Amino acid sequence: MPKQIKKVAITGGTHGNELTGVYLINKFKKNPNLVKRDSFETIFMHTNVGAINQCTRYVDKDLNRAFMQNDLCNREKYTYEDILAKNINEKLGPKGAIKTNVDFIVDLHSTTSDMGLSLVIDNDNSLTWQVAAYLKEMVPNLHVFRWKGDTKEVSFVNSITKEGFAIEVGPIPQGVLRADLFFETEKLIGHMLDFFEKLNTNKLDKTYKSIEIYDHIRLVDFPRGEDGRLNAIVHPNLQDNGYYKLTKGTPLFITLDGKVINYEEGAEMYALFINEAAYYEKGFAMCLAKKIVLNL
Repeated sequence: MPKQIKKVAITGGTHGNELTGVYLINKFKKNPNLVKRDSFETIFMHTNVGAINQCTRYVDKDLNRAFMQNDLCNREKYTYEDILAKNINEKLGPKGAIKTNVDFIVDLHSTTSDMGLSLVIDNDNSLTWQVAAYLKEMVPNLHVFRWKGDTKEVSFVNSITKEGFAIEVGPIPQGVLRADLFFETEKLIGHMLDFFEKLNTNKLDKTYKSIEIYDHIRLVDFPRGEDGRLNAIVHPNLQDNGYYKLTKGTPLFITLDGKVINYEEGAEMYALFINEAAYYEKGFAMCLAKKIVLNL
């Protein structure tokens, strides 16, 4: 188990229309004792205030894809989110440093897809996975997804530090708060902070040896015409069914005139982030993953 944790960052509003994180940070600002623990400092911050004020995903570009190392060092990158990323990196990082200003970042998100309560993990560092295993024990219906990205380098907010992850909850429409997932997310954060407190005070009763996860295989786009417009939409069987098991012949899409397009591969997969609204512009309709037991 790694050295003691001294500072944890909870960030929200990276996407300004994902209100769970926005309003949890508001709550923590009014009631900081909710996230206070004796053995370490917890800081909390809104990451994209401009987008929050507009209730839009971003102002100029996706902040959660703005943390590639070269971009952070590029002085010619000067969009609103590029400047934000540099400022956030200076406050929490800097990314790639041996010693960063915080030890662990959890970034709060919501999705229009039926993901329930999920962790999205983009690193293979031991503390991250020990936290994830502990949280899954505390919250058995928690899903854990290892993301391998749509960019050549992990560029999420939580990639500033070596240890951390994103919390994704859904389904929640953009610009909407949903009470059950709001309070479930808050409870999950509490369990995470309790883990660090136990770690720092030598009160963890075990080290986790394995965890069941969904391991990212690839992204799948909608069928499109030569003009780039959609020729088909997500099949009704998949809609509102996160972590849906796919076997050969499972319907994936249905064309606008009613023709079904099936999953034709032999390997069993699971579909998630199905029909996420924000991913239309990114060019994918769902993620495919394998369910595995990861040895820690």
